[in-house]
Amino acid sequence: MSSERDPTKTLSGEFEGLTIKDVTPKLEKIWVRYPRLVRLNLLLLCAFLGQTSNGYDGSMLNGMQALPQWNKYFGSPGSGRLGAMVNGIVFGVLISLTFSSQLCEKIGRRYPITIGTSIVIIGSVLQTAAVNYAMFVVGRFLIGIGGGIVAVAAPQLMMECAYPSQRGKLVSLYMTQWPVGYLIAAWTTYGTFKIQSSWSWRLPSLLQIVPSVIQLILSFFAPESPRWLIYNDRTDEAIDMIAKYHSGGDRSSRLVQFEVAEIQSALIQEKEQKAMKWSEFIRTPGNRRRLYILIFVGFSTQWSGNGLTSYYLPRVLDSINITSPETKLLINALIAIFKVGCSTVCALMIDRAGRRGLILFGTITMFLVFVIWTIMSALNQERDFQEKSLASAVVAMIFLFHVGYQPLAASAIVYVIESAPFSLRAKTSMIFQLCAYTASVFNNFVNPIAMDAIKWRYYIVYCVILAVEVVVTYFYLPETKGRGLEEIAEIFDGPATAITVHDTEKTSGSECVKRSGDSWKDGKAIEQQEVVRGNA
Repeated sequence: MSSERDPTKTLSGEFEGLTIKDVTPKLEKIWVRYPRLVRLNLLLLCAFLGQTSNGYDGSMLNGMQALPQWNKYFGSPGSGRLGAMVNGIVFGVLISLTFSSQLCEKIGRRYPITIGTSIVIIGSVLQTAAVNYAMFVVGRFLIGIGGGIVAVAAPQLMMECAYPSQRGKLVSLYMTQWPVGYLIAAWTTYGTFKIQSSWSWRLPSLLQIVPSVIQLILSFFAPESPRWLIYNDRTDEAIDMIAKYHSGGDRSSRLVQFEVAEIQSALIQEKEQKAMKWSEFIRTPGNRRRLYILIFVGFSTQWSGNGLTSYYLPRVLDSINITSPETKLLINALIAIFKVGCSTVCALMIDRAGRRGLILFGTITMFLVFVIWTIMSALNQERDFQEKSLASAVVAMIFLFHVGYQPLAASAIVYVIESAPFSLRAKTSMIFQLCAYTASVFNNFVNPIAMDAIKWRYYIVYCVILAVEVVVTYFYLPETKGRGLEEIAEIFDGPATAITVHDTEKTSGSECVKRSGDSWKDGKAIEQQEVVRGNA
């Protein structure tokens, strides 16, 4: 033990001017050949599957609207009641957002997932056993509360625990679980279509608990965020976690040394500035920019037209005179397969194309698709739905829409979460969910009413919104790819915040932040270590 270099002691000058990318060993084999990474990524499924239930729900509701048994059981709900059913989850999420960020700050990232998935399971059972409209909505409300807690905690846990070279792809692939869930539900409801009882919709409801049960079990064994541990004076536990999963148990490895150095240097400064206050979002130009981007991206994920194909696809198909329930279910199922393919490709490209690159490509593509979609729908109605080729063209646009939407969905959560400093990361995750679900409330009530009232003309609204998104993305969003979590601060806060690790003897005349070995005491080091911020 005495020969092992303690990661909390003074670092040597070998790290001067390096970034996390420079010290992360390149994987010589595919990651599944490394037992420590297999174990880490398997345990992180407790967070990774967080979007599966959400995607499943969106597709399940689409399918249920096309099931005669469901419509008969609930009296063919009109726009208002249907909006309330869809929004049962949204209202639950909005309630959860009043406390989910505080929960993540107080008890960590892992335990909120345990709590949230437990609530989702209870809500799913209630929804399955519903004997009336009210019970169905209450079940969905509970699913929303639990899902909201998980949605805030899950990306943070993955972002802060993932192996450095896998972080971007892992969190981006997390968003692919929405279309995966959508795919499972689409084919489930297609398969239960011929069941001549309420089990045609109860069975899909019951299967919604499966990903949550897997998450719940894995959450008991998953690691806690090393950043949260260090912030709460549990540095040894954080070092053990990083060493175990990032370097095979070697506490003295260059990667462990560097990761701990970067995390501590960033967190001690945030502690000294008491940067966890909500007012931090408006205190500095960098944080204000983060807030503007966070709100913009949060609303963009729901106000780009995806609400029409997520929850109201049957209404869209009705507008082009495709009314057969079986045909609607089949189209829904085929779209699900296409979405999974698009989202997976985008997630795997995120480190090459960049976060901003994917968002820009996505918004431009969606804008062009919606313009064509609007024109085709108008011509279809003008010609009294007699030309099947126009209806087919609209269906094709619904598919092509996801060539644009999935790049946005795959990069959005990665972009906003990694751009936030640790002290604001839980709040950032909460605000992102708040923006997205607030936009969903609008979508879920307004979309069906607008579709009934003005038909294809409603698409013009989304054409305008998407044009604005293209302009804002092009001129205002910076690129963050290729940097460690602590290194992204330089993009928003300027070169003075760049973290470089120097040998103590070389820091004369520099502004140093002293970091402790195992705990902080008013910012003074117990075992001295110096990190230079800015120019040495």
